Amino acid sequence: MPGFFEGLTYPFRGLAFVANRRELWKYAAGAFALNLILFTAGFVALYFAMPHLMKAVTPDKTPSWLLPVLKGILWLVAAALSLILFTIVGNLVAGPFLDAMTERMLGLLGETLPPSRGLASAFGRTVVNQSLKLLIFGSVQILLLVLLVTPFGFVHPPLAGFLTVLFLALEYVDYPLDARRVAIPSRFRFVFGHLRPSLGFGAACLALSLVPFVLYFLLPAAVAGGVLLVRDVEKVARPWP
Repeated sequence: MPGFFEGLTYPFRGLAFVANRRELWKYAAGAFALNLILFTAGFVALYFAMPHLMKAVTPDKTPSWLLPVLKGILWLVAAALSLILFTIVGNLVAGPFLDAMTERMLGLLGETLPPSRGLASAFGRTVVNQSLKLLIFGSVQILLLVLLVTPFGFVHPPLAGFLTVLFLALEYVDYPLDARRVAIPSRFRFVFGHLRPSLGFGAACLALSLVPFVLYFLLPAAVAGGVLLVRDVEKVARPWP
């Protein structure tokens, strides 16, 4: 069974797998191009909106020396929110490319999958999956905020971080599991049932996401890493559903 530290390597294994197989490049390039277009559009929109945002959040009598500080803070907050928003949108738009890449990759690894569901169905599935996962993740994080007003508030940061790492692992192992038509509860069971490799994989994805825009542009590598992780776990953990 892969352990935590081996789990850390799977985004890089995914990158190597995609880089060494030309038949996967077109799918990865499509997902990359869409994310690049969305990021560029978001940055341009934020650049032109910044003067209006500054005017809205700064009173007329704000000291001139404080304006650059406030502008820097506003840029950081706006950039973080924009990155989250466009990452979500990027996953939705790039979903059909990533689904197709996952199916092709599993085929190269010798799996026989159910018939493809087509572009419209793949996009609809992506919308439903992303919405469901975000709803669950957001609801859990909101519930955890209650801890901050209790004597157990010190538990909130590590617990929230732990669940964030697991959510990232689920985000990418969901692609191969969905390609096989695995039921949604079983996808959660996979992550929680194989905690050490899932935590390692999710921690690596989280670390990459802390480097500005790296994971955003290496999304195909993370998806391919999820495929390889599922396959390696299954070699020693059948039957897991």
